[in-house]
Amino acid sequence: MALNTKLFRKLFAALAVITLLLVAGFYLYGFYKLKGKIEQVQKKIPVDLAKSVKGFTFSKSQGGHTLFTIHASRAEQFKEGQRAALHDVNIVVYGRQSDRFDQIYGSDFEYDPQSGEIVAKGDVDIDLEADSTGATGSDQGDPPRELKNPIHLKTSGLTFNRNTGFAQTKEKIEFRMPQANGSAVGATYDSRANLLSLQSAVRFVTTEPHKATIIAQSAVITKEPRKAVLQFARLEQPSRTIQADKLTVLVRDDNDIDRIQASGNVRAAQSGPKAFNVNATQAEFVMGERNQVRSGTLSGGVRFSQLGASPAQGSAERLLLAFGPRNQLLKGRAEQSVQLTQGPPGKSMQVQSDALDLFVENGKRLGRAVTSGSAQVLVTEGNLKHTITAGQFHAMFNAQNRPSSVVGSSGARIVSSTPGQVDRITTSRDLIANFNAQGAISLLEQNGDFHLQEGTRTATADRARYVLADDTIMLMGSPRVMDSGVSLSANSIQINRKTNNAVAQGEVKTTYADLKAQPGGAMLASADPIHVTGATMTANRSAEVAKFTQARLWQGVNIIEGPVISFDRTHRSLEAQGSAGKQVTSVFVQTDKKGKNTPINVTSDRLSYADSERKAVFSGHVLVRGAEYTATAESVQIFLAARANQASSQLDRIVADGDLIIQQQGRKATGNLLVYTAKEEKFVLTGSESRAPSIFDAEQGQITGDSLTFFTHDDRVLVGSKESSHTLIQTRIRDAGKK
Repeated sequence: MALNTKLFRKLFAALAVITLLLVAGFYLYGFYKLKGKIEQVQKKIPVDLAKSVKGFTFSKSQGGHTLFTIHASRAEQFKEGQRAALHDVNIVVYGRQSDRFDQIYGSDFEYDPQSGEIVAKGDVDIDLEADSTGATGSDQGDPPRELKNPIHLKTSGLTFNRNTGFAQTKEKIEFRMPQANGSAVGATYDSRANLLSLQSAVRFVTTEPHKATIIAQSAVITKEPRKAVLQFARLEQPSRTIQADKLTVLVRDDNDIDRIQASGNVRAAQSGPKAFNVNATQAEFVMGERNQVRSGTLSGGVRFSQLGASPAQGSAERLLLAFGPRNQLLKGRAEQSVQLTQGPPGKSMQVQSDALDLFVENGKRLGRAVTSGSAQVLVTEGNLKHTITAGQFHAMFNAQNRPSSVVGSSGARIVSSTPGQVDRITTSRDLIANFNAQGAISLLEQNGDFHLQEGTRTATADRARYVLADDTIMLMGSPRVMDSGVSLSANSIQINRKTNNAVAQGEVKTTYADLKAQPGGAMLASADPIHVTGATMTANRSAEVAKFTQARLWQGVNIIEGPVISFDRTHRSLEAQGSAGKQVTSVFVQTDKKGKNTPINVTSDRLSYADSERKAVFSGHVLVRGAEYTATAESVQIFLAARANQASSQLDRIVADGDLIIQQQGRKATGNLLVYTAKEEKFVLTGSESRAPSIFDAEQGQITGDSLTFFTHDDRVLVGSKESSHTLIQTRIRDAGKK
């Protein structure tokens, strides 16, 4: 909101005119004293005849200085009723310090000694003029060499009663001065109480360049105390108005305004592109030298609204204003139940606090604002609402009086609400909100002991950054996220509320806990936690699928590593993908006939595993390495036995195909299809129509057949043929420890 102090200046300049009326009222009392001197002159006229004196002049001096001079072209006293009349009267008042040259003149005055009433029969003019050189010049009653800012008053039907000291007129009174012209209808003056009342239709019009009109129902001006009170006053300019039921102007002894008080329906309004309204029950402005505003107070429930392209509205119990040179507004302080809203519905920012200090730059625009006591900021972006609280807010504003940044300190808290979703609550030590050119929040940063709560999701970090455009929050500084039994830590974690995606970067560590044992499963079926580490992670909260790079996944002794691993928590399945420089590696457990557990290592380009099927499918340059054999193939399927109550999953069988090579100590087998049964430690190797399976034995030589069956721990080879039964060939397999 632009704070235009020209409106204040015009109000104070116009109200200064009222103080001049106060001065004019005092001269009515002086005129009453002059009438007493006229009466003394009239006593010199013989009472038995009507007398006429031409060229009548009377002066009063004190201390060698002339106080006033009365001149009339003719003075008359009538026999009947002892009435007296003065014609073409001109009264000049020089003042006790000889610093005035005030004139009162009129065509005809009549005096009735019995009633004590003096009546002006025609128009009465009063000119008020200061004479700064009068005290240093000769006392000749000459007019000032230069007239400065004379004040002229004109009325008619003026009556004054010397017994009561009461003067009045029912006619129109006109005022004219360099700063303004004005008028009123009807006036009374009590010389004993020094009270001047303008009875109705009070009106002042200030001169250019900023023309303003002040109207009031009535006005009362007193000398002790020196003040003017206007009833139902209103200041009007082409695009602005200010009004109040009662307006009081208090004046110092030097005739400068001391303070201005307004009460009852105090209102200020401006129309046009920057239209606004301000309402209050009471207002007071304290003035300094030369009618400069020092401070102002609006109280009794202040209401503010601004229309146009950037609408705003606010309220407070009290508003305190501080002014600098040239009546420029420096600072405003709103107190008690402060509320300020900026922006249209659905895209606004609202501030609520115990107190709000507003600092103005160059008297034109807001520079910064600071809250005191309990404070809250409510930001609305469509259906998304952010309720922000902190011990204190410090806001900076741009050239359009819109916030550019807001800093919250001493315990910051943000509640983000969207219909149909759970609230997201974040807390931190401090926060910083950055705004775009339209005054909407573009970025929120929270620093120091950050915590997040959103349904089942919780998070901690040193700091967090929230981008409103895509509803994304970035956690940095040892971030950790927990959600429904899943914990995630990394160097940085990014969560998108719209898509439910999460992205973690650097030293990613994920643990899936709170798992239920799956009796029908195998490698990932136990209730033990599943751990995954990697360089990055991308996950979708709804699908519960996470993708890791440079990853390692394990549960118990079962381990899978690869450049990329995608893990489906719901189905306990995974997909692993190798790269040009690194393959997927897996470790399974096999129990031999003696009950000894031995590892089975598998490397490949790709891996797919589903715990519900207990099947791991390897493809692309597959290498299976057991304790006493190795096998290579294009594709390998490993079937696991149901876990039941075992501590680890057990190898059931292996099915491999495509250019197979199996090596044991002392022999090498090739073929197209291999079935390995772990329980029997048995290999069954078959070939194709174009290529029969074969075994090369260092002692027996080459063995071929339609199928070859051999074992891990003995030298038997069963050769099968389509035309005949199996043939047993006894070979000798060396022990691993013998040469």
